[in-house]
Amino acid sequence: MSAKKHNAPKYFKPALLVLSAIGILLSLYLTYLHFTETEAAFCAAGSDCEAVRQSGFSTFLGIPVAALGVLGYLVIFILTLLTTLTKRARWTALYILSLSGFIFSAYLTYLEFFVIKAICTYCVVSAVLMTIIFIILLREKPALYPKLSAFKTLILSVFIALVVIFSSAAVQYGKFDEARDLAGLNSTADAFQTGLAKYLGGKGAVMYGSYKCPHCNEQKKLFGGAFRYIKYVECHPRGENANPSLCFANGITNYPTWEIGGRFYQGAMSLEELSEVSGYDGSF
Repeated sequence: MSAKKHNAPKYFKPALLVLSAIGILLSLYLTYLHFTETEAAFCAAGSDCEAVRQSGFSTFLGIPVAALGVLGYLVIFILTLLTTLTKRARWTALYILSLSGFIFSAYLTYLEFFVIKAICTYCVVSAVLMTIIFIILLREKPALYPKLSAFKTLILSVFIALVVIFSSAAVQYGKFDEARDLAGLNSTADAFQTGLAKYLGGKGAVMYGSYKCPHCNEQKKLFGGAFRYIKYVECHPRGENANPSLCFANGITNYPTWEIGGRFYQGAMSLEELSEVSGYDGSF
């Protein structure tokens, strides 16, 4: 009696093509935002989307993560269309690619939750797309590569997962330290940083910002440990000791915004610029 022949369902190819096409368009949009520094649709300044896009983790080996997404989805789309490959070769290539994308997406989601502490909706959608593609390929293995045992599939999967996780962490290792510095502001302040911070604090200067604003974190980092002398108003409702009503009353719409001597200055400024507008002469 001949063995029962397994065939991939009719939805297999159209599903991969549609999902990968959506992924390509989404990644192209995110790549455009990265290079133009344009605000994402439905994402206000200082929002989670902006925080993720402007974080150090938005690039990998100098390449925007979104651009890597374009490449990944494009290869999946092309491999799905190719008719010169055997079912086994096509499934193997697609499985390795989709699993790598799935693991990398999981790694990026971890960064959003626990390191950047901001969630990008577009990134979540991309992660969901890659997850669905991976599940489809895993589900259809019996039809496309029946001779590959479950044990060998597991070994292959574990190997790919370890390679993706450890290589990603190794490449972006330094960015974890930078993120911790921004969060804790533990760096030692020199005399100029301390003097300027105390002077601004004594003059009643105020910095308005959001804990999810990357430029606000960079501004804080310029002061190092001396930032504790600066009066800071958190405008995001979910931030620590938030006071969004005060921000609203003062018409604060962009972060950071400095209030110095009764005037408002939008955007992050260097310590030298802050010295000039505040009148600090270094003698405090």
